[in-house]
Amino acid sequence: MFRILDDLIGLGEAGLRELWRRGTAPTPQELAGWVFRGWNTSLVAARSPVGGRAFAKGFFHDGADVAGCNFVVRVQAGGWLIDTRHPFGFFAVTPTADWTHPRAALLLDYGRGRSRELLAAWGVRPGLRLRVVGRLARPLRDLVVRPPHAADGLYVGRAFVTSTLKLPVSCFALERWSPMPAALAGPGPRPREEQTA
Repeated sequence: MFRILDDLIGLGEAGLRELWRRGTAPTPQELAGWVFRGWNTSLVAARSPVGGRAFAKGFFHDGADVAGCNFVVRVQAGGWLIDTRHPFGFFAVTPTADWTHPRAALLLDYGRGRSRELLAAWGVRPGLRLRVVGRLARPLRDLVVRPPHAADGLYVGRAFVTSTLKLPVSCFALERWSPMPAALAGPGPRPREEQTA
């Protein structure tokens, strides 16, 4: 049984890829309203200017749909510092019906992210570095699954370059971390923890 993010990270690239192959599709609603911390297996990601191999994604309601964004992360002495004040790298969350070989997964489509409108609505002005990183992310597509034998809130994903080429880049692990800040969560039902608070 996989209980925490570190359990998944310990599997490495090959282990996560195998787990990803056996996963099932989560619903967009189970991700909406939450911030997830994650770990990328790619060594290239270690040079990322926004957190290295550690990353964070937030999922929110965008009208009737679910969308998401990324946040800057710093990991210091084992503690995760996730800066939700500067979202970037927006993506649409959809089923994988338009994938060449459809599989049970959620598609995070960076090519369809609505960053300009959402940032304006939220009153956020990203710096040049985050704007550049957001533009560079547009060819990325992530397929996210709920892995077998994993605790609630753990997911495995696989990153690809463009929906046309579908070139696999790396695998990653996700763990539900905290509710999205209310100002960014969008209209819709609140996460279970907030409903019971």
